[in-house]
Amino acid sequence: MHHARRLRRRGSVTTMWVASLPVFMIFFMFLGSMVIAWMQHGVAQKAADAGGLAATKKLDEVTGQQLQAQISQLAGNTFNPVEAIIGTPELKHLFIKGVIRSNEEAIKKEVRKYVEKNGAKPSKIIFFEDGRVVVEAKIKYQPMIFQDQFKEVYVKGEGFGPVRDYGKWWQQEKNPYIIEF
Repeated sequence: MHHARRLRRRGSVTTMWVASLPVFMIFFMFLGSMVIAWMQHGVAQKAADAGGLAATKKLDEVTGQQLQAQISQLAGNTFNPVEAIIGTPELKHLFIKGVIRSNEEAIKKEVRKYVEKNGAKPSKIIFFEDGRVVVEAKIKYQPMIFQDQFKEVYVKGEGFGPVRDYGKWWQQEKNPYIIEF
């Protein structure tokens, strides 16, 4: 009798262990999915930072070119050409707005190149946040479980370019200028 009780107890432990394996498997797959999301966020963040730097570099280039071109057109007059182009906050705002709008495709192309080079897809570019260009990059989320529920879900990361004076010229307008991809 004593021997039979021990066998029943051993059988119960084995049954409980086998029955709990799927629970542990689901728990670890959920944990693995969280780790995947965390790693993908890191990649998206890195790609967005690269995009923010690329957008700022391109904007530096085209802003300098357009300012020089406009100064050259106004050279030889009796007034200061720089004052005529960016002498007031309103003129500064109009100038940088014109630069962004006229070079939107070139900026998008540059951002796309660097974001994709770093393993993500560009989502949007925001001009300006505290004098900085903000780039949002995204990566398709691929969890270990429940793939059907996460078909069109993306992990996003934001990257900021360095602060520029012309980025602060946009402060006249409360709404940032956003380029969607």
